[in-house]
Amino acid sequence: MLTKNEKSALKAVFSICGEKSSCLASPADLLVRFPPKSCVSEKRLSEILACLEYDGYIRVVLSDRHGETVYCIELLPRGKGYGRETAQSRRTLALRLIISIASAVLTFVTGRILYFLIK
Repeated sequence: MLTKNEKSALKAVFSICGEKSSCLASPADLLVRFPPKSCVSEKRLSEILACLEYDGYIRVVLSDRHGETVYCIELLPRGKGYGRETAQSRRTLALRLIISIASAVLTFVTGRILYFLIK
């Protein structure tokens, strides 16, 4: 299970990479794409990317471009499937909500029918 910051980092990587499987990104490029309320520093970002690399989502290589640190990020198969995984979890959540609402309505209607039959 990914943490909130790891999910935000993967979303940032996806937005930079687009359809490609690898991209170059500076820490500032990634941090701009984080939610406004998250307080993630460059040091914490490197830790998050290391965790994602350890979990098999991405491969990160540090590079230097004109004195600025740049991440060369490659999406691994598990990382490419993250978008599909999030869409599937949203569908599952929506289905569970629909089932619970339908169950509540059915219970209410059944209760009302029994109330009028017994009354």
